[in-house]
Amino acid sequence: MTVKDNLLNILENSEGNPLSGQELADRLGVSRNAVWKAMKGLMEQGYELEVTHSRGYRLIRSGDILTEEGVRSYLPDDLKKNKIIILKTVDSTNTYGKKIAADGAENGTVIIAEQQTAGRGRRGNSFYSPDKKGIYMSVIFRRGQFKENPDLFTICAGCSVCAAIERLTDKKPLIKWVNDVYLEGKKICGILSEATLDIESGTVDSVVVGIGVNLTTDDFPEELKEKAGSIGEPVARNHIAAEIITQLYRCLDRSREENLADYKAHSLVLGKEVHYIKNNEPRSGKAIDIDDKGQLIVITENGQDVLNSGEISVKL
Repeated sequence: MTVKDNLLNILENSEGNPLSGQELADRLGVSRNAVWKAMKGLMEQGYELEVTHSRGYRLIRSGDILTEEGVRSYLPDDLKKNKIIILKTVDSTNTYGKKIAADGAENGTVIIAEQQTAGRGRRGNSFYSPDKKGIYMSVIFRRGQFKENPDLFTICAGCSVCAAIERLTDKKPLIKWVNDVYLEGKKICGILSEATLDIESGTVDSVVVGIGVNLTTDDFPEELKEKAGSIGEPVARNHIAAEIITQLYRCLDRSREENLADYKAHSLVLGKEVHYIKNNEPRSGKAIDIDDKGQLIVITENGQDVLNSGEISVKL
């Protein structure tokens, strides 16, 4: 990490207490002049700092500025080396991620945008992504990261978002099969995992996991107002982005059994009546289980259905 990265981390964890230039220099192992240069760099990025000769330096307000340094400061040591790309605007972080993955982007590369102009969801759906109101991110995983279980990425992504929100707020989100995270009856997060193939071998070369979370969005288009929501708490975007990344890696390190147990524990649909389309026929039944492949088991009046994809609806 750079001096500026470490300085930001110290200031953000000082709970608003001023720190002298000498104390910061000692903790960073640099000169006071280097501290001042790093401080100026933070102010140029938009951080609001109080600087006085008598009290020292204090972070007044971060302004919730999304930066590479800010995200990295919250990551554990084993993930601080990951490449982080911050974009002001992009059509879709997944589209961008797939392109750079094809060009050889390294494993663990993270793309986060302030805004998406064409955010994408499953089955061709769009994801509303207004400027500075949410976390719109994608993570690239190369073949060595996922081994034989690329199908677990969507499950792990849902669990990681729930874990991050639970760690940083008092909220208790739930997962609507397959990949939507809900809070208080409204969708606050969409997940899209996309694989790229190695043409020569016909195997999966990389997986791009896209995660969009509504943090403070309150101006949804008319068609989304009844079903979309947001976390609604002042959580620093750098912090929650880093927490989601951290939890995603922790989930991927767990066994399939542990991840499926976590996924089922956060299920919004188990035990409820669900409606869906199968073989072009509308059906309904009670969702009773999620099997070891992540498929939804539904009991209907005509027997048992096993759903491995598609959309379901459930009365919330």
